[in-house]
Amino acid sequence: MSKLEYLVYQNSSKLNDSEIRVIQFILSNAKECKGLSLTELARKLYVSRSAIFRLCKHLGLSGYGELKFILNEMVQEQEQSEKNKILTNNFGSDLIKETENLVKNFQSLNLDPFFTDLSKAEHKYIYSTGWIQQMLSDYLSHELLLFGISSIVLPAAVSELEMVGKIAEKGDMLFIISYTGNNKEINDELGKFEMVNNKLRFVSFTDLKQNKLASLSDYNFYYPTVKFSSSNDVSFILAYTLVDFIINKFGIWQKEKSDKNGK
Repeated sequence: MSKLEYLVYQNSSKLNDSEIRVIQFILSNAKECKGLSLTELARKLYVSRSAIFRLCKHLGLSGYGELKFILNEMVQEQEQSEKNKILTNNFGSDLIKETENLVKNFQSLNLDPFFTDLSKAEHKYIYSTGWIQQMLSDYLSHELLLFGISSIVLPAAVSELEMVGKIAEKGDMLFIISYTGNNKEINDELGKFEMVNNKLRFVSFTDLKQNKLASLSDYNFYYPTVKFSSSNDVSFILAYTLVDFIINKFGIWQKEKSDKNGK
């Protein structure tokens, strides 16, 4: 409820039939009325200037000038509300669409080989290429821990990758969380691993389906990002959703394997 609508509600008992018709017209045509002078509004409504002035007084206003001021505020609030609806709807519809794509893509994956390698890996390293991806790394590490899998989250420095390449043992797993998957310096370093140390299993998380990092990886998971309607920034919410999908499926896989072995 706008301030003007509140004033009408609070003082409705003071208004006569003519004043009620006037204020109803003003509320219904606020954008037009806010630009009219007192004389122009009176002429448009076929009432006297003094009738509109009395209406303002009955509403608790100092005069027509204050009425125009709060009328202008109301129009601005309405326009901003409409803009917000558009922005929210664009983001919301894109998010729904990309969520459906994520579910469809995830359901098509055969995760048994990945889960088998994950459960066998003695050491799991998680490396990210930026601060947003670093938060996702921490989240992935936390979720893995829920199922008894500890991991080492590495700082975002190429030297950390070099260190992993030197100490990695057969079957160890390296998660790389990237945006595009096309960071040349990182991909070159991973390419060296393939030549001098093929012990590691690479698992990549990227926004793009086709990228260099994905081609280097044993397993690649694609997470779509959604652009905010009001800026060029993107939301990584579906990357977290993807992690939850993987962890949930891994828990089911563990239970099924345990049940099968128990029989």
